[in-house]
Amino acid sequence: MDLKNKGFFDEEGLQKSNRFPKNRGFIISSDAFIGLTVLAFLILVSLSYVAQVNIDSWNNIDLINSARDLSTVLEKNLVFENAIKQQSSELIQQNINESLQSICFEARIYSSTDLNTPILGALKADCTKSFSELVSVERTIIVNDSNVSFYVAKMEAWYK
Repeated sequence: MDLKNKGFFDEEGLQKSNRFPKNRGFIISSDAFIGLTVLAFLILVSLSYVAQVNIDSWNNIDLINSARDLSTVLEKNLVFENAIKQQSSELIQQNINESLQSICFEARIYSSTDLNTPILGALKADCTKSFSELVSVERTIIVNDSNVSFYVAKMEAWYK
């Protein structure tokens, strides 16, 4: 059987491929262009949603975390407990003054029997109670002298 006469080989003896038309590059290029256009459109749509995120919501989360962190440090280092035993706010005041400069803190300690009147309180130096957003964190303090007493430490935080 003569394959050359059947159209499988060209004049120089090279094999021809009749599976794809000669303009197949145009179809592949068009497909790639459409795919890249759709991809660019999806990226632009997703960026428009990301641009709408409000930075203030992240600032609020940072403020809450700062108040939680400081109150945890004061509790774990027994600052609250020692201040209650000494009936003095100086320890709390010293630790609050060493905190972040951009955030104001106020700590108040209440007896578990009277949560309306604080027994101790401290406000960070150079801070006034003027704020647009305030967060509050509470912790329970257990003091064991001769008997067990329960207190509530309330830490408030706001941006200067």
